[in-house]
Amino acid sequence: MRAPRSPQQPPAPGVMVHLYRGLMDRACTWRSRIDAPTNWAVAISGTAASFVLSDPLHHHAALLLTIVFCCGFWVIESRRYRYYDLWATWLRLLETDFYAPLLGQNTLAVDQYWHKLLISDMTAPHFKVSPLEALGRRLRHNYLAIFLFLLCVWFLKLLIHPQVPDRPRLETFVVDATLGPFSGKVVILTVLALYAGLIILALSTFPRWSGRPELVDHERTLRKLALPTAQPVGRRWRRRRVRRHYGKAQD
Repeated sequence: MRAPRSPQQPPAPGVMVHLYRGLMDRACTWRSRIDAPTNWAVAISGTAASFVLSDPLHHHAALLLTIVFCCGFWVIESRRYRYYDLWATWLRLLETDFYAPLLGQNTLAVDQYWHKLLISDMTAPHFKVSPLEALGRRLRHNYLAIFLFLLCVWFLKLLIHPQVPDRPRLETFVVDATLGPFSGKVVILTVLALYAGLIILALSTFPRWSGRPELVDHERTLRKLALPTAQPVGRRWRRRRVRRHYGKAQD
């Protein structure tokens, strides 16, 4: 009968290999899920632009509706990104603290503090980025270009297809922006306020961890795992709890 393994000993290499392969598959799955909403946003934006600019009778409201749909895709993608960042952080921890010492020195330390971090986070998973940080990152990477494209197409639609051609261009532009009971000035100001908010969000949510989650260095990976204000997976943001620190992660 095989003797039980001491708690001080590192996990068997076979266990870690299967864990790494499982986490890699999960991260790749969520990475592909991240790309889907962007593809939807690009497809619907191109379709709406082609539809609105193809005929003067097609109303500009289709573009405003497309912006609303893209905001929905953006929120969906940011939520999926938070899950991807979770799996990618676990993978990065195995790469920096298990495989790198094993391949470089052909040995592992007996007392490895990262075990506690990984076990704690696997037992009660916590997101490593906040909802606003995830929104800001996906906005900077993909959606800011999509939103700016829709804004340019919307302005172009109002300029090249005036509903009252005999009036001055600026006056026609404001009148054509009218949407139902809302005047053109209200619609234009609302759109500009929305885009100002997007720019502020993009500039104010630069990630605390520079670099992509799969390329974060050793110390920052540990800091992400021991983040005191991390939000538990499946709980609302306002119901956060303070997490414990382990070893060097509190430096």
